[in-house]
Amino acid sequence: MAESADLVITGGRVFDGDIRTQSTAVAVARNRIIRVGSDEDVRALAHARTRTIDADGGLIHPGFVDAHVHAAFAGVERMSLDLSAARSVAEMFDLIRQAAARHGSGWLTGGGWDHELLPTPTRQMLDEIVPDRPVALSDAGHHTLWVNSAALALAGVDRSTPQPHNGHIHVDERGEPTGYLNESAAELVGRVIPDATVDEMHAGLLNAQDHLRSLGITGWHEAILGEFNGKADCTPAYHRAIADGTLTSDVSGALWVPPGLTEAEVPALVDRFIDLRAQNAAAGFPTSTAKAMIDGVPHGETAALLEPYCNHGDDGFAGELHFDEAAIRAFVSQLDSAGFALHLHIMGDRGVRVALDAIEAARARHGVGPRHHIAHLSMVRPEDARRFGPLNITANIQGLWAAPDPFVVELIGQERMEQGYPFRAIADGGAALAMGSDWPVSPADPWLAIHVAVNRWAPPPPGVPALPGPTAPATLDAEHQSLGLAQALGAYTSGSTALVLGRPGRLRVGERADLAVATADPFDLPPEAIASVRTAATVVRGDIVFRADSAQDQGRDA
Repeated sequence: MAESADLVITGGRVFDGDIRTQSTAVAVARNRIIRVGSDEDVRALAHARTRTIDADGGLIHPGFVDAHVHAAFAGVERMSLDLSAARSVAEMFDLIRQAAARHGSGWLTGGGWDHELLPTPTRQMLDEIVPDRPVALSDAGHHTLWVNSAALALAGVDRSTPQPHNGHIHVDERGEPTGYLNESAAELVGRVIPDATVDEMHAGLLNAQDHLRSLGITGWHEAILGEFNGKADCTPAYHRAIADGTLTSDVSGALWVPPGLTEAEVPALVDRFIDLRAQNAAAGFPTSTAKAMIDGVPHGETAALLEPYCNHGDDGFAGELHFDEAAIRAFVSQLDSAGFALHLHIMGDRGVRVALDAIEAARARHGVGPRHHIAHLSMVRPEDARRFGPLNITANIQGLWAAPDPFVVELIGQERMEQGYPFRAIADGGAALAMGSDWPVSPADPWLAIHVAVNRWAPPPPGVPALPGPTAPATLDAEHQSLGLAQALGAYTSGSTALVLGRPGRLRVGERADLAVATADPFDLPPEAIASVRTAATVVRGDIVFRADSAQDQGRDA
């Protein structure tokens, strides 16, 4: 006799993690999928207390898993001062002014400001709004800090402060700090900002969980565990949320390899990571991944390039690696040997090549090992794109970033921009794909990222009218690097689940009932309309954890 269902979802179309199937319905008992088939077949398992969701023609798909996110601090930022929604400088200043009034005294922190709105922010701008307390605001990329005069004074940063390694204190024509700090320079102020408390991080984590679930995200990979950029380690918040049962999404995390680590320091770091992995596993938090930033970002001219930045033809400046190459080879090899997957942030083509060479050497020494992944893929030479597959490296894609960026073109030139985000070439070379948002660096909505991965252009932000008709990719090369819809959707579901949670992540009988219902079936829409899709309902371990007004969820009468 067939098992009765606790939940049935009917009236949709099922994407199983690989393909869109002919099935229209799914049945769940406890935390497992027990049937995938027609509406009639699935309804046969319902009983008086079965909960039902009418998908109303929308896609039923495995839950999204974000393979690169900073959930805890995104939540903390959302609860303090979030500038990501600002569409003008005036609106940004208003949000800062409102937050200062709302949060009383002491440090005012937050972030999400956009370089395109404010390319060169200054301390005087903040001084005019908040003159009597320190302010420190991360940019959207969280590689730059914008601070006021009070913050600089508390940190002791002035015209005599030496420029740090892998960072830059911007100064004015008189040599005075402007309040604009890149990379490691941000830590000069970050180290005097009071750490978020465990209570604040725990609250932020749960805030983030709610937000991610509203987007159909049922699990994620916390991309940095450790002290970073003046922020405290969020691991204790995860331990607490797992222990008290408030974190019910499946998560994993990456232990932070601090920039500047030397070759001699690698053995001690590996020993410490082995101990942390065991401690976290005992707490129910898998952390068999190590995260390192091989370089910075092109916006701050801190990504490591093979050729100079466009405005540095005279001095030949091409950015810098955050470690010397010997240290990179050492920690890649030794962490690989210890069973850690490497999660590498890389934006520049030199950084990609150095990392590929290090992983190739580790594979030659140790054989096939953990599933290493390289995130971002901003600039990859064609010959290097073909190396991912043979080296069993997963491309951890931030699809939203593949839209043309005029600001970056000015820094790296059109040719290198055209070689950026070569998703198709990497996949055609046999590499697995996963997807993540890097939220709060960019919005966490998977449908926006899938839209760009397929179309190679960004939809307009909320409240901005769309141009009539589809917008073409910037270049033919960009169009050739587009992913198909099933390919992109699979990367954000089964691909990410396999990479960071270690299980299939497919909508099939016997699998975990982590799934979502979309407001439409994107396979029936023109590609330019993918960004219009939203999440109607999200199910985690068989429980409905999010329901939008459009999802018809009801318990049957007894």
